[in-house]
Amino acid sequence: MKHQFFAGAGSMAALTAILLTGCQNDVSPIGSSIFNGEVNINVDSLTMKVAAESVKIDKMDARSTTNLLGQFNIPVYGRMSASYVCQLLSASRMSVPDSIGVERVDSMKMFLDIPRDLIIGDSLAPQQLNVYRLIRQLPSGIQSDFDPSGYYDPSDVVATRNYTLSGLALSDSAFRNTTTLQVSFPLPKRWAVDAFNAYRAGSEVFDWPASFNQAFPGLYVRQTFGKGAMANISATKLYTYYHYYATRNVVENNEVVTRRVTMKDSVCLFRSAPEVISSSILDFEAAAQLNALVASGKKLLSAPLGYRLRFTFPAAELLEQYWASDHNLSVINNLTFTLPVESITNDYGLLPPAEVLMVRTSDLEDFFAQGKVPDNRTSFRGTYSASRGRYEFTSMRQYIVDLKDNYPDNGPEATDFTLVPVTFETESNTSSYYGTTTTYVTACTPYLEKPAVAIIDTDHAGVVFTFTQQLIK
Repeated sequence: MKHQFFAGAGSMAALTAILLTGCQNDVSPIGSSIFNGEVNINVDSLTMKVAAESVKIDKMDARSTTNLLGQFNIPVYGRMSASYVCQLLSASRMSVPDSIGVERVDSMKMFLDIPRDLIIGDSLAPQQLNVYRLIRQLPSGIQSDFDPSGYYDPSDVVATRNYTLSGLALSDSAFRNTTTLQVSFPLPKRWAVDAFNAYRAGSEVFDWPASFNQAFPGLYVRQTFGKGAMANISATKLYTYYHYYATRNVVENNEVVTRRVTMKDSVCLFRSAPEVISSSILDFEAAAQLNALVASGKKLLSAPLGYRLRFTFPAAELLEQYWASDHNLSVINNLTFTLPVESITNDYGLLPPAEVLMVRTSDLEDFFAQGKVPDNRTSFRGTYSASRGRYEFTSMRQYIVDLKDNYPDNGPEATDFTLVPVTFETESNTSSYYGTTTTYVTACTPYLEKPAVAIIDTDHAGVVFTFTQQLIK
């Protein structure tokens, strides 16, 4: 039977806090130490050439809480088309009054939430979408080149819709106050009835995400018409609509009378969420201009696809500085790293990715597959400073400490890194005693917001290496 909802129908803290700037390598007398000597603060601020190469990528781990949908062609970037598949997370209970029976269920609709600032291309370009129900479980190791064939029935279109990515249907005031646009699709009423009955029967499929995804594997959303525009879908939501009756005072013929009126309401029972699989399916062809830049020797970083930067971190040179001192009496305080960035010349608003992950190349594949976050040992958070024109990595002390402690047994993989555009989710904690705020990275996913390109100047990488040396008198 077509259009059924369920499957089968049914102690160096003070020193590390010192602000260190400028190009210097000096000795600062900061008073007698507890060991009857002096302390040197060694600060090496170096500009170094980093061995690097642009690595072309045609696929990626595209699992994310957001999805790309549509098609565009940007001459300085490339051509991309995108559809997506997603599982849904069910509400554990249905917040509908017990007095409402299944006969009052009216319909079900799917809503796509689209942030206004994440629309690419011509928002007035006509688009058409088809929605299909998945009939097989999505693979856990899904990639952006995933072929959905066999996971859905092409003849069973559960919803279709023509639309544009503009706010033409909104009033001026509503458009100004709206940060997210919505595209809605009517879904089969049978889905609403099946879901309603299953909730009322206390079905166990709603107890765990895995149970629900066995009953309802998910959705495949595919663009069938249109080009020149792409949207970032921040959420996919399914609402069930129902009606009920209420007594209300209304004005009729200048008199207030009591009438029994029909009221309508809805409940969001299913939606995309971080707990379940959601992945964009991307078809990308890099522009000739992009490839020409790489051929000319430029080091590129682009997103979502195109090029990543692979480079060798200059740890050996830094450790030589450290070993040249009396390292038995030295303590490493800090290590920071910067990479100068240029924006590519374009008229399409292409900017460098705002956040990047610096990760050991040997750990790259497992990093996203296992849902890791930067540990400041083998992976690091980098942020783009538009005012300084560079990526900044500020917490690499533990990396160089570990490298030193394992010297000389470190293999080449210890300094082999890849730069990947990502999106970080963070949480902040403010100490009521010290009044300081600490920010923690809680999630790290591949960057999928909109096209981004950066030229990385690996000939002028910046390193500030700080260590404290105890001088015995």
